[in-house]
Amino acid sequence: MRRRAVFIAIVVAGALLWRPVLKPVGAGAIIVADIYSSALWDRDVAAYVTPAPLVSDASEAIGGSPMRVTWWVPGWGTTHPAVMLVNGATDRGNDDSETRRLAEALARGGYLVMLPEFPFIKGGVLERDAARYIDGAFARLLARPDARPGASGAFGFSVGGGLLLAAASRPGALRDARYLGALGAYFDLDTYLASVLAGAQRRNGNLEPWDVDPEVRLRLPVAAAEALADPGDRTRIVDALRAAGGRALGEPPAGTGDEGTALWRVLSATDYDDALARIRALPPALRDVFDRLSPRTAWEGLAAPVFWLHDTGDRFEPVSEAETAAARPRAGPTHLQRTALLSHAAALGAGAREKGLDFWSTELIGLLSFATETLSAGG
Repeated sequence: MRRRAVFIAIVVAGALLWRPVLKPVGAGAIIVADIYSSALWDRDVAAYVTPAPLVSDASEAIGGSPMRVTWWVPGWGTTHPAVMLVNGATDRGNDDSETRRLAEALARGGYLVMLPEFPFIKGGVLERDAARYIDGAFARLLARPDARPGASGAFGFSVGGGLLLAAASRPGALRDARYLGALGAYFDLDTYLASVLAGAQRRNGNLEPWDVDPEVRLRLPVAAAEALADPGDRTRIVDALRAAGGRALGEPPAGTGDEGTALWRVLSATDYDDALARIRALPPALRDVFDRLSPRTAWEGLAAPVFWLHDTGDRFEPVSEAETAAARPRAGPTHLQRTALLSHAAALGAGAREKGLDFWSTELIGLLSFATETLSAGG
């Protein structure tokens, strides 16, 4: 009789804990195992215990424009918790191998996955209306009949993470997201650009060196120049920046107008505080772009839980961006997980394979905890 009572208690406890605890832990374990088994050994361990998801590509109208969308549908069940992924500025777009690895892992964990290919992100352009397009894509996800009501979230990578959080900070469909996630994102375009120009980041009130990757050292200044209103200024400054690896050297190109000259002064700065002061003094049209695309602008009103994962040695977005966001009060909670295992938005950092058991166990447990927390928030 006593054994029966214990057995019944275990069954009841398991039933009660299944959705809030055991299911997210199991899904998190499948996702982490899927990502790292394929990254380390080119063998997908999760494939042996989960059905393959159905993958499809379609052209769908998002924000009034046709856009490529890739879907991953779990191999079992009729409705699923859903997640929209927002890629970083990779020229491979939806064919980026790291994003596809995560998308398949999420689908094997039971999640309906949407990956829109935003042309402006793929091209590295600071699109003024980025929030409208990203929010429109999430509205499309919510409209899917196989998306479980009240269980949808969104996760962005690199620049895509910053743009996602900026979109979610404003009225729209993303206000209904159960959670938001970011991997190696930015918080404020002002401080992000200042860090890129100066090779420095401000942490705990102190300015410290930051090793900037040459790719972002070129692409972010060029993206800022692409936001200029005058086509001639855009062409002149972009050409000059590309020729100098993203640096504004000497005087502005001949014929450059007032707005272009102001931006050139910004891009020629090499001191962090000087660069930041110049950025904040930009003409109104450029200031509008920086403010629209910065989560910082409306952060206080964002109520959804935010789960932010950031590589401590990230050379594309400084970890100070994540730390500043986590320290800023807002309507909802912000969970920051720092990691040394990742390399920006890639599953493995340089030298990670050669690390010892202590490193791997600590980092993987941290990632599993992060995944479980995020998935729990999604219901």
